[in-house]
Amino acid sequence: EVFVDNKSVRSGKLEDEFDFLPEKEIKDPDQSKPADWVDDAQMDDPNDQKPDGYDDIPEDIPDPDAAKPDDWDDEDDGEWEPPMIDNPDYKGPWKAKRIANPDYKGPWVHPMIPNPDYVYDEKMHSVCTDGCTRIGFEL
Repeated sequence: EVFVDNKSVRSGKLEDEFDFLPEKEIKDPDQSKPADWVDDAQMDDPNDQKPDGYDDIPEDIPDPDAAKPDDWDDEDDGEWEPPMIDNPDYKGPWKAKRIANPDYKGPWVHPMIPNPDYVYDEKMHSVCTDGCTRIGFEL
């Protein structure tokens, strides 16, 4: 158990909580995700089509409530154009509806095998092999 200011900040078995030993299991190097594996749970609906004229809807439109100022002079100020506002009919770029993908099998999990390099060390907790007579702290 590890204490900081007399409060436990970490506890458990050395082999489980700290990286003293290599992993007990590793990903099987002989296995890889199949080429036909589908990673997407959702897909575009092949029957969904963009409505006619969808791309013709402008993102901004002239403000219908705007009026030309009384002191506007076309010769000095140029031709008056009303300010633009967001078009309430514009819904952004078209995207097809998403439906459940029938070929989706779930996330691919890499098979694990026992690590051939793993050897349990009975003396991993031993710092001094000849016995310790002093201990030092670096603060």
